Amino acid sequence: MALCIFGALGLATSAMPGKTFLVTGATDGIGLETVKQLTRKGHGVIVHGRTGAKVDGVVKDLQRGGGVAKGYTADLASFAQIRAMADAVRRDFPVLDGLLNNAGTFDGDYSGKRVLTEDGNELSLQVNVLAPFLLTSLLLPCVRASGAGRVIIASSVSMGAADALDDLQLEKGWSAHRAYSLSKLCDAMLSYELHSRYGDPPRLTFNTMDPTAECGMGCDTKMLRAGWGGWGAPASRSTISATMLTADEWAARSGEGFSGRREVRDATARSRLWDACVKLTGAEYP
Repeated sequence: MALCIFGALGLATSAMPGKTFLVTGATDGIGLETVKQLTRKGHGVIVHGRTGAKVDGVVKDLQRGGGVAKGYTADLASFAQIRAMADAVRRDFPVLDGLLNNAGTFDGDYSGKRVLTEDGNELSLQVNVLAPFLLTSLLLPCVRASGAGRVIIASSVSMGAADALDDLQLEKGWSAHRAYSLSKLCDAMLSYELHSRYGDPPRLTFNTMDPTAECGMGCDTKMLRAGWGGWGAPASRSTISATMLTADEWAARSGEGFSGRREVRDATARSRLWDACVKLTGAEYP
């Protein structure tokens, strides 16, 4: 799939109102609600999605509501597409005020099978963990250039499967929930490792959270319905992502979220995971 860009072609950082935030997985669920909230706050948004028609639709809807938005497509199951999108974003937006790694998948892209990507990785590992790890490396100079940049990686209270940290591809004992739980544990660990290596609040912060925290038993999203049944509060109830990106109270907070998890606090385990992700993605952190 070729990279597609939606919105005003000349739109760049100088044309964005307020601050500029990139949200992955912004065409439905909590990602969509987050870009709506950000534009209502007067900020410009960069909408990422996998499907061109959906990205275009979201960008146009935001613009009709008075928001300023630009959209980019990339399948996060492809490192080549992630790199192509990052190249385009860096060209158009040399300064980013925040990056929200929100996109995620479940159950072999809802197939019920263990699926491998074109890069040879288990799908949940690549989309939920390796993709944000690589994208963050590619866009970190832009976020750092803000002087008050914020990077957030969405995790989940469903994190777990710590016994599989030495089998990230889940070649043994794969299941939809096990793959998802492992991926969310990795996300929390990597967020803390990013803070340990690059955190410089308030100039640059790294945090993680569960975007469904305000929804009680869960937000009504495609993922929740597929994995936990057809129930949940409206996704619009989730405001934590937009709050962490914009609120003054989060300006100097870094290295927060799920700090009670032993694996998250384990610097040696985090370093091993980091090295594994570098090897799998080829990411080069500045």
